[in-house]
Amino acid sequence: MTETLDLGLTVGEAAANLDNLSDWALEQFQAKYGAEITKDDIWEYLYGVMHSPHWRIDYRHDLQRNLPRIPLADDFEAFRSAGRKLMDLHIDYETVDEYPVQCLVDGEPDEGDADGNAYRIESRMRWGKGPDGSEDRTVLLLNRRCRLVGIPVETTRYTVSGRTPLQWAIDSLRVKHDKASGIIDDPNGWRDWADEPFNLIRHLRRLVTVSYESAHIIAWLPTSRPGESHLYEPGPVTLADIIESAATAEPSEDSTGIVYTDEEFEAHLDSLPYEQSTDS
Repeated sequence: MTETLDLGLTVGEAAANLDNLSDWALEQFQAKYGAEITKDDIWEYLYGVMHSPHWRIDYRHDLQRNLPRIPLADDFEAFRSAGRKLMDLHIDYETVDEYPVQCLVDGEPDEGDADGNAYRIESRMRWGKGPDGSEDRTVLLLNRRCRLVGIPVETTRYTVSGRTPLQWAIDSLRVKHDKASGIIDDPNGWRDWADEPFNLIRHLRRLVTVSYESAHIIAWLPTSRPGESHLYEPGPVTLADIIESAATAEPSEDSTGIVYTDEEFEAHLDSLPYEQSTDS
């Protein structure tokens, strides 16, 4: 019988299901968009807005130092619907449909019929190379025998903290050896892949789906800038497009003082008082 130590702690009740959104915020949204708006609708809207290329460029400095503002965009439903789709993709990324990129083993199409070693990470996955030696992100090399080909270029347009999901996989799913402790971290031994190594291919294909679908949803979002829907034609747009247009466009008549040039922002930082810490 296993010995246990009774700490005499009482068993607490299960935490209540809190929506973490104030009634005041709900009132603001309902006043703008209608009484049928719920707090769940608002969370979905927020998730959509925070993926907007316009929102990200407008609040790029606030995201580094402060709490960003949430605009009441012209098209609530477009952002709510997009936010719901993005949530489903990002929360359920391990179970979404696999994107049909082709798996090649020893140069031949393969769907899990090769020996298990064909799908194992030898050291680190890497991108393919183009004819000129440049990085080709339509090809992912798992090892010397196995590769994924035909990865859509759209997957490069969706990033999380500056890296695409596939790049996160490359950086995270690698064999690491800690010299000091002698511990080897080998993803090939993880439960889901040790017994069925082809599950790694399925996982990577799902990440392609997440990237591809996210990029398309985001590209078709309307502008998040209130009162400016008439200034933009519906259609796909990337963050690079927004940055380029922001550099050449006339200043907005109602910028609210939040969109700075990099030079203005650096000057603002230099103007802040600096207090020398007296802690020893």
